[in-house]
Amino acid sequence: MEKRFNLQKTGEKRYSLDVRGSVCPYPQLLTVRALESLSSGDILEVILDNPPSVRDIPPALKEKGYEVSDVSSVDKGTWKIVVQALK
Repeated sequence: MEKRFNLQKTGEKRYSLDVRGSVCPYPQLLTVRALESLSSGDILEVILDNPPSVRDIPPALKEKGYEVSDVSSVDKGTWKIVVQALK
């Protein structure tokens, strides 16, 4: 099943990807897909509600060479991962 790819520009070189409601592996796949579509130095904020993804996505992105600058709770059951795109 194809999950939505809802990438939105939120500011100069800043983007947001909302993957709430998606379960593994979709949040990670959609995050990588979004990062690949951005320019070097762009910042992506990923909003998610899947605890295994919060645990697994940051190390997977770091392994691919992306810089994860923040992983934080937005509210109960929702998190934000902030990562910089590279080319």
